[in-house]
Amino acid sequence: MTRIWTVLVLYFINLPFADDMFVVVLTLPMFALVMVGMIRLRSRYFEIGDIFWFCLFIYFVVSPLQRIHGDRIGGATAITAYAYEADEYVMAMLVACVFVFPFVFVQMQREEGTSTEPGARPSMPMIVLSNAFAFVLFVLSQGGIDRLLSSRLEQDGSQGFIASMLFLGMQSVTACLAIARFRLSPHRLLSVISICVVLLFLAVARNPFNAPRFELLAVWGPVLLAFSGGKVPASRFYACCLIVLTFVFPILNVTTRSGIGGLQDLAGISMMENFFDIPSVDVFDTAVHSVRFMSTHDHMWGEKLAAVILFFVPRSIWPGKPVVGGLDIGNELFAAGMYGTPNLSFFLGYDFYMDCGFAGVLVGGVAAAFVLNAAIRARLGIFFQLRVLHFVIASSLPILLRGPVGAVLPLFVCQVFLILLFSMPWWRRNAGTGPVDAMPFRRGS
Repeated sequence: MTRIWTVLVLYFINLPFADDMFVVVLTLPMFALVMVGMIRLRSRYFEIGDIFWFCLFIYFVVSPLQRIHGDRIGGATAITAYAYEADEYVMAMLVACVFVFPFVFVQMQREEGTSTEPGARPSMPMIVLSNAFAFVLFVLSQGGIDRLLSSRLEQDGSQGFIASMLFLGMQSVTACLAIARFRLSPHRLLSVISICVVLLFLAVARNPFNAPRFELLAVWGPVLLAFSGGKVPASRFYACCLIVLTFVFPILNVTTRSGIGGLQDLAGISMMENFFDIPSVDVFDTAVHSVRFMSTHDHMWGEKLAAVILFFVPRSIWPGKPVVGGLDIGNELFAAGMYGTPNLSFFLGYDFYMDCGFAGVLVGGVAAAFVLNAAIRARLGIFFQLRVLHFVIASSLPILLRGPVGAVLPLFVCQVFLILLFSMPWWRRNAGTGPVDAMPFRRGS
């Protein structure tokens, strides 16, 4: 019941701050979907469903309650603001609900009472060597150690190499594997030394002073889950979520951009203020504007989906490659002075909406739910009795849901690819049972 009470308490705490009854009614459909999704989670431990439904709750329930004022939506930092019609707010929420609805039928938790398969068991020397090799390549791909250790504002984005996410993904995955092996290794001293080495390399590659917040989560989240053995009590998870949203992320928002020099600007951060106005949650803001945008534009008929799926194709090869919907919306809001950057959030459902309207949203939601369910139920990605693939999915979901998906997929796809690559020897030895252990959709908890 922890997860249910957490959501209910947060909802009723924010309810009195809603601008009017329209905002309350507007958020009810998504709130209902979130509650149904969470009720189906019966485990006392943190599950993928926890992060999925809690993110949607923050993005599409709490954020609108906090940020909609009259006919405008946005935080206090906006220089100007668009005035939106009530039907635009309703349409934006309807798109999100239609896209999310198929996920209600996805079982987002592990089977209770079933034994965990041993999975693949790569050797520690191979893990450490792979990690060290990936670290060297990542440093080179980032233009050298000096550029790597500089803050994001000091880095020249044009110097990055497209394959750098593959090397970073290798570091993150092998760090998980080292920890997973340590848990079962009889040679604890050697394993501890190996873990210290891989974590040191990872800390140099991605730390609070040189990496975006959600990238830090995607890289370090699987490592922390591996340390816990994947068994984090749900109560601890939700407590950590509140601390991260109101304290850790606001700090990282400063340090990741300004580096160590940004530490002097942290005195003004207030957890209480952030609790009632969670910063940097602009998912519904861009959603509403996408409805306004499409009222003056024709459907893109697959352009946005192509931009998402073909993210790995560089523009040097395909100069006319379409951009993700988030950039269309972000550029327009940035030009209007509403935000200080065009790099804004954008939920995947609105890419489908821009492509094919509600038909695209419905088909896209079903397809995305199918993919997530297949990934959750896949037998690949198990190492030393730990479902490392689940750790990666859970750690990447906040940014994948926040979007824009096409801009944040590279690291996640590379991590998944490497997990599958490391899993292949074990899967080939057990090929008779297949890589997926159940039908895609399954009712019940």
